[in-house]
Amino acid sequence: MNCMLCHQFFVPSWSLSNVWTRQTVCRTCKIKFVKRGECTDCGKPGLNLCSDCQQWRRLGHDLKTDPLFLYEATAKEFLKRYKFLGDTALLDVFKEELKKVKVKQDFIVPIPLSRERLSERRFNQAEGIARMMRGKVALCLARSDGPAQSRKARRERLSRANPYEVITSVEGKTILLVDDVYTTGTTLHQAALRLREAGAKEISAVTLFRSV
Repeated sequence: MNCMLCHQFFVPSWSLSNVWTRQTVCRTCKIKFVKRGECTDCGKPGLNLCSDCQQWRRLGHDLKTDPLFLYEATAKEFLKRYKFLGDTALLDVFKEELKKVKVKQDFIVPIPLSRERLSERRFNQAEGIARMMRGKVALCLARSDGPAQSRKARRERLSRANPYEVITSVEGKTILLVDDVYTTGTTLHQAALRLREAGAKEISAVTLFRSV
């Protein structure tokens, strides 16, 4: 079969541990994805608690986020094709990792796109990730229109007004937020704040990648 990333032919490796697993990417490409770093709150490499997360804690915004991989060269190419070019089938590359995520939750809540962004892109990349995980996906959040975060500088991301609102009941629920990339943490922390204000009991998060 051909690798979904490099398109080169490869022979799947068969063993008792993966005999029922559909292999979509060759080993050469898969090992290019770098595992998360040491920060316990966001997975950034370096300290056990990075300076970003120390600042979030000082502001009273604790949020444990578990990224699967770091946002490096191979991850950037993947996200370009998946998110911006609409190659949604490419998400199968991480199907097994996403199925293995075990976090206590009542609802899996993907970070929403604004109506404008959804109209442009035709799909929500975070929702695609969420629907590959085990659990009940609930579209509890809405987002007001505004510039895409990928077009903003770090300072602009950190200072933006909260664009999220809760549109269904989350009272007493345990929520797992899902997004594609953790950059400054603003998106996830603002969404978590709105969910807490609406009565959510516990909130944690998962992303595919952590920016470095």
